[in-house]
Amino acid sequence: MWKVSFSRILMNMSRPDLHDEIAVVSTICRDLGLGEVTPTILKTAHHTTLLISPLTIVARVQSSEPIDAARQRAIREVAVARHLAARSAPVVAPLVDQAGPHIVASSVVTLWPYVKHERTADEADAALAATTLASVHEALLDFRGKLPPYTQAMDRCWAVLADNGASAALSRHDRDLLKTQYRRLRHEVEETTRDWVPLHGDAHLGNLLLGERGPLWTDFEDACRGPREYDIAGLPLAAWSHFSDADQALVRRYADLKSVCVAVWCWANVSRSTEILEAAEYHLHRVREFTF
Repeated sequence: MWKVSFSRILMNMSRPDLHDEIAVVSTICRDLGLGEVTPTILKTAHHTTLLISPLTIVARVQSSEPIDAARQRAIREVAVARHLAARSAPVVAPLVDQAGPHIVASSVVTLWPYVKHERTADEADAALAATTLASVHEALLDFRGKLPPYTQAMDRCWAVLADNGASAALSRHDRDLLKTQYRRLRHEVEETTRDWVPLHGDAHLGNLLLGERGPLWTDFEDACRGPREYDIAGLPLAAWSHFSDADQALVRRYADLKSVCVAVWCWANVSRSTEILEAAEYHLHRVREFTF
């Protein structure tokens, strides 16, 4: 259902091009004494994911927001992933000594082991996604690092919607529709009181890798605090019932609100990749189908 991050609303529309990001990773590897490498693109979304050959390392490059914010996000992601790995949670752990973050120019880079996997999860894996996400939630309960409120992602979504330049790819009618649905859903979720706990922050199927080492969650840069229903909403409908104590109506509202934010993010960055264009069209269509 998700396959792309919803919460990373890009605020810096003048990010470096891919060639510059590749050059940054090559520079970092040389500085770390890793020798000459050939980074190749695995994925382009809000961050760029590169496979570093001949090493079995993946670089995640964040160039889409102010450097201080990107650095803090990267520090948080590495800390959360290390905490979870130490508790044997099903996650991809960062490199032990060279994870970073590394900063060159306007890019923040973290380094991770390349995990051989057959595919990312799909809707047929709903039960597995639910079980493993519950394990992540359990292992995060004693995380003592500072995590932002999940509402920061909602606030970024509104900032882009309110900026006619950032949302210029949207028609006025669709922009007004997204604003209306955003206001309605934000009001409804904030009326519901639930306990806040540490969360993955962006728990969609595209962040669950399936391979020889079993299911592994990745991409914790949006780790935050909030109701568990916020995380559950990123999973397919078939997964929701596996969380028997969750407020299912609240999960549905969060799922709808996430669709609004995915649509906003994707239309603000629609030229970045085919994947983003497809998600932009899918989620805008879904929002058009909402009933009050």
